Amino acid sequence: MTTDKIKDQLIDFNRQFKKNSGHFKSFEVIFDYIGFLNSEPYLKDLLAPIFDYTNKQIGLMTEIVKNPDKSRAMDNISLDVLNPSNFSEMPVFNQEFKGWQKAIENKEDLAFKELLSINLMSLILVANGLQEIKDCQRSGDIKRANELIEIAKDESFAIMPAHDVKNAPEKVITSAQFLDSSMELINKHIIDKIDAQDFLESLKPKPPIIFDSENSILNIRGEEIKIARQKDRPIDHYILECIFSKDDISDPADYSEISEDFLKEDYDSLKGWNKFRNACDKLNDKIESETKIKDFILYSTEKLGWCKINQKYL
Repeated sequence: MTTDKIKDQLIDFNRQFKKNSGHFKSFEVIFDYIGFLNSEPYLKDLLAPIFDYTNKQIGLMTEIVKNPDKSRAMDNISLDVLNPSNFSEMPVFNQEFKGWQKAIENKEDLAFKELLSINLMSLILVANGLQEIKDCQRSGDIKRANELIEIAKDESFAIMPAHDVKNAPEKVITSAQFLDSSMELINKHIIDKIDAQDFLESLKPKPPIIFDSENSILNIRGEEIKIARQKDRPIDHYILECIFSKDDISDPADYSEISEDFLKEDYDSLKGWNKFRNACDKLNDKIESETKIKDFILYSTEKLGWCKINQKYL
């Protein structure tokens, strides 16, 4: 999948989540979203470090929940989502929460990526919950599957207490809002990486487009296309020869110019245009078969017509 399609898919997942926000269906969207992040090769490679770290933290959290003594020690930790000092004593993600608290105390901005693993965790836990439901359904444990569905329905719009430590008013944040922002931030991380790389690539000098008329070879950004394999040159060879003889290869070549200067024959305005149109189609077919470029040559179908290189390849 191209990076443009990846971006579109990520944005569409977030659009689907917003459409179903606060409902059980939104958890299904998250399940598919996490599956996409884990299966698309480009994303799997890009996100491997953060997934590895986040899954390790989730594993530690699972161990704590299973250990009664460790679990009781967390009972006094407040779940105030806007007061990270309450979370800094947790044995999981403690560095992230301490950094968040420090930024608040020093009145500093905190880069969104510093908490990205926490955002990813919230989405992974939802996806894991849906996977557990699916596993129960497959194993025939319908009772447990229905119990988990009821839990998911409640958690899809839970009230998360929040106290703004800076301005002091009490607030509430819903789980739907938090999950929505988590998906948006993960998407931002990925899309920014893609766009930044595309920008850097656009700054690199592009290899030239060259036509070796002696050997009848067109070179497009390093890809060679053999235009004529015999000494008798077809019209499409002369089309390129005319175009590349110009000081600016973006200029069009008139059919009459190609006929008179390169084919050494008079141009028949009644029939000649059709001959050149067919030659342009043949040339485009040759180029597409070697490079997948479908429209390298543009042309007119007028009697006094022209042909030229498509500007987007220059």
